[in-house]
Amino acid sequence: MRVLIIGGGGREHALGWKIAQSPQLTELFFAPGNAGTASLGESVSLSGLDEMVGFARDTGVDLVVVGPEQPLVDGLADKLRDAGVACFGPGAEAAQLEGSKAFAKRVMNETGAPTARHRLFTDYQSALAHIQERPHPLVVKADGLAGGKGVAICHRLEESREALELAMLRGKFGTAGARVVIEDFLEGVEASFHLISDGERFLPLIAAQDHKTLLDGNRGPNTGGMGAFAPNPALTPELARRIQTEICEPPLRWLAERGAPFRGVLFAGLMLTAEGPKTLEYNVRFGDPETQAIMPMLDFDLLPVLHGAALGRLPEGRFGWKDGAAVCVTLAAEGYPDNPRKGDPIHGRFETEDGIVFHAGSKRDAQNRLLVNGGRVLGVTAWADSLSSARAAAYGQVRDIQFPGMHYRKDIGGA
Repeated sequence: MRVLIIGGGGREHALGWKIAQSPQLTELFFAPGNAGTASLGESVSLSGLDEMVGFARDTGVDLVVVGPEQPLVDGLADKLRDAGVACFGPGAEAAQLEGSKAFAKRVMNETGAPTARHRLFTDYQSALAHIQERPHPLVVKADGLAGGKGVAICHRLEESREALELAMLRGKFGTAGARVVIEDFLEGVEASFHLISDGERFLPLIAAQDHKTLLDGNRGPNTGGMGAFAPNPALTPELARRIQTEICEPPLRWLAERGAPFRGVLFAGLMLTAEGPKTLEYNVRFGDPETQAIMPMLDFDLLPVLHGAALGRLPEGRFGWKDGAAVCVTLAAEGYPDNPRKGDPIHGRFETEDGIVFHAGSKRDAQNRLLVNGGRVLGVTAWADSLSSARAAAYGQVRDIQFPGMHYRKDIGGA
């Protein structure tokens, strides 16, 4: 089976690493890929959706796996299916679950999925009046896609005002910030829950936990993710079933009833509160860096599952998980997340018996030197028979990697 993976980050490297283990795979392409994916398959440069569709069709690709959310929101899956190419990823209508916070909240309200109290604003003065009336902390979210940077947790009125000004007046997130959702802050334990769907049937994956803020102790600005671990011990089997039936399945059935069956993975960002699980957001692709921690724990062939879901025929059977746990520690560039420095050389050891380094913001130059090429540079991932052992193995491997200005959290996976 020929497979094309769209994207060039750590998530795509992890997906490719797992897919490459399938006996059904014959050829693997990445568009554009990175320095790490080059050892798994061929990197191709494709500009725009039409080039992606044309390459998949003309090369005889059997399955396209879309990593990032933007191509899905732009309708890549629809174009591929129209061209007769199977795509793991929802169409543009269903992708609005991530493409618009307002749309997602509407679906939550109509399906009864528990979430924070919230309001949508299109006018700055109205939003300003609202934050002046509401107790803090509050969460201010740009409505559209903002590369994981459009959410501000505001503990004081001054912070809420600044978040509104950046989004609605200064245009920090472009048109994505023209509308904002303001919601009450939820306290509890965060969790990431992934569910593969073929439009009618569902396969829940092992739960993970992401660490979103830049600094230890969950301090500093929100980033795209500084690390993750799986499984998440806070999610008992009973709680996982509740999340599946109350939070994940209802929006997918809602979409199917409206003629937009969801064929891909729904990734629900959750807060486990004293009142039960509540929905922070929906994503329509695999989480990053959660995928780096989840993939090593899969004890089944992922490729036929993704292909079956893309065709609306999710395979039946028992899908198991390995014992133990996996931990991923993100190594970030100096200046991340606002202004990451690129071009610094990377040195170190990138694979061990119980671990692998997934590349994200990396590239090879003409002299084959490995260089920093993004904010989140590497995802150092290790697995072991316990969370503490996996954590120790991951941080042990971190010590074997160096690049100028390298930054990482020291508390991924707990103390």
